[in-house]
Amino acid sequence: MKTVRPRSCQKHPSLPHTGHRLFRSIMRAVCPVRQFLDKIHPSIGRLPALCLALTAMAGAAPVSAMADAASTQTDPAPQDRTYYWAIPEHDLIGPILRDSTSMNLAFLSREGRGLDEIEQQALAYPQTVQAIMLDSTESAIACARAWLQPLHALGRCGRSAGFFRNVLFWDTSRITTPPHWPTLWDVARYPGQRAFFQGPRMTLEIALLADGVPPNQVYAQLSTPAGIDRAFHKLNQLRPYIIWWRSPSEAYHILQKQAVLMGITPGAIILSPKARNTLVRPYQAEMGNVLYSPAMWAIPATLPTEQANEIRTLLLKNPPHLPYPPSPIPAESLEISDGFWATHELLLSERFNAWLTHTPLSRPLTTEQTTR
Repeated sequence: MKTVRPRSCQKHPSLPHTGHRLFRSIMRAVCPVRQFLDKIHPSIGRLPALCLALTAMAGAAPVSAMADAASTQTDPAPQDRTYYWAIPEHDLIGPILRDSTSMNLAFLSREGRGLDEIEQQALAYPQTVQAIMLDSTESAIACARAWLQPLHALGRCGRSAGFFRNVLFWDTSRITTPPHWPTLWDVARYPGQRAFFQGPRMTLEIALLADGVPPNQVYAQLSTPAGIDRAFHKLNQLRPYIIWWRSPSEAYHILQKQAVLMGITPGAIILSPKARNTLVRPYQAEMGNVLYSPAMWAIPATLPTEQANEIRTLLLKNPPHLPYPPSPIPAESLEISDGFWATHELLLSERFNAWLTHTPLSRPLTTEQTTR
């Protein structure tokens, strides 16, 4: 059998003489390849070196160009970057966030426009927000609709961000003893306006609590048609006295401008000295009657993979968070069930909106109530 001698890696006589450094580099790389191919099959190894070189150059030139461009740019170190995370009502929530991270975080304010706003922000492209704070129900719904990126192998999208607190408050100049949930419905002894969240979440729970349902039985009641009817019947009794708010900023505006007697409001409004000092009345929170609502961090679906992996690592460690509830929570307080609302939010919202539409929006204020 004829012995095939390895080809020399000296300059091939048929190659053009060129001073192009890239060409010469490729030729140096091609020669060992040709020697290897000779050992496998001589006919493959006899492919012209120039053909191999030109083929390699076709792919190498763009790579070289990109490498040259990349060498002129320096990727900033992570500590030099500013990360933008969206939170509801920045002015109220921002000051009470507890942050032990070393990242440069800039918190942007969400407007609290519900699922429409979340969809718009989570699917924005190009994406400028790395994480979004949601309540647990919003997080579950947005995750199911693929607006968020999974954080865990099980496909869950949310990471705990502490708890929102919505507190029972009252005007201490007109009520001398702290109220309880049933006090909200005692319009005979305590006439005046009540502030409530305009939605089924929290509102239905408060109705049942005021009707004597123990906190640990609220969701068992709301899981039945009879329990839902009971909650709406209770709301009917108080409906003319209620002023509705749809976001923390609306609640804050109401307490700044109107003499509400009592109601439910985001805790940051009453508990923050800066916010409380701007209110029209001496409002105080009853910390034994609090609704604790889980807050979640989530990653927008359109965030690029590299950034998403970086944020995911941070969220799974120790992200910024709101305060957690005391343990145990007060006997008349309640932790909002994210599991219940993830299942029932859409159906109960439809019923709540229908109920709201077919009842008067509010009882007109009298001169005495406005000025008192």
